[in-house]
Amino acid sequence: MPKMKKIHRQHIHWKAEEDEKLISLVIKYNKRKWRNIAAEMGTRNAKQCRERYFGHLDGIDKHPLSKEEEALILKYRQSETDNGWARIAAIINDTFKTKRTANQIKNNYNQRLRKQLEILESQKFHEII
Repeated sequence: MPKMKKIHRQHIHWKAEEDEKLISLVIKYNKRKWRNIAAEMGTRNAKQCRERYFGHLDGIDKHPLSKEEEALILKYRQSETDNGWARIAAIINDTFKTKRTANQIKNNYNQRLRKQLEILESQKFHEII
C-alpha cells in the first residue's frame, strides 16, 4: 500500500480584527453553535474558534502564578492520586477565584516547578539514606 503524504497546514496567527469578530459572534450565539460562528468567521473552523475563545479570550488570568498557586500545583503533582492538569486548574480556580487554563498550569510546572519538585524529592531521598 503506498504511503499517504501528510498535509501540513500553515499556522496562521489570529489578528486583532479576528478576535473582535469572534467575541461579537460568541456573544451573538451565547457561547454555543460553534459551527455557525465558524461559518460567519469564514477563516477558521469551529474547533479553532472554540479553542481561541476559551483558551485566550474568555477572561483568562494571564498574570504570573502566585507562590500560593505554585505551592498548590506542587502539592497536587506530588499526591498519590492521579491529578491531571485540568483537575489541578479547576482546584486552583476554585481555591483562588481566578481563571487559569490547564495549559497555563502545565507550562508553568514544566518551565519552573518541575526542577523545584526534583530538588525536594532528592533532598527527601538523601534524608532517608
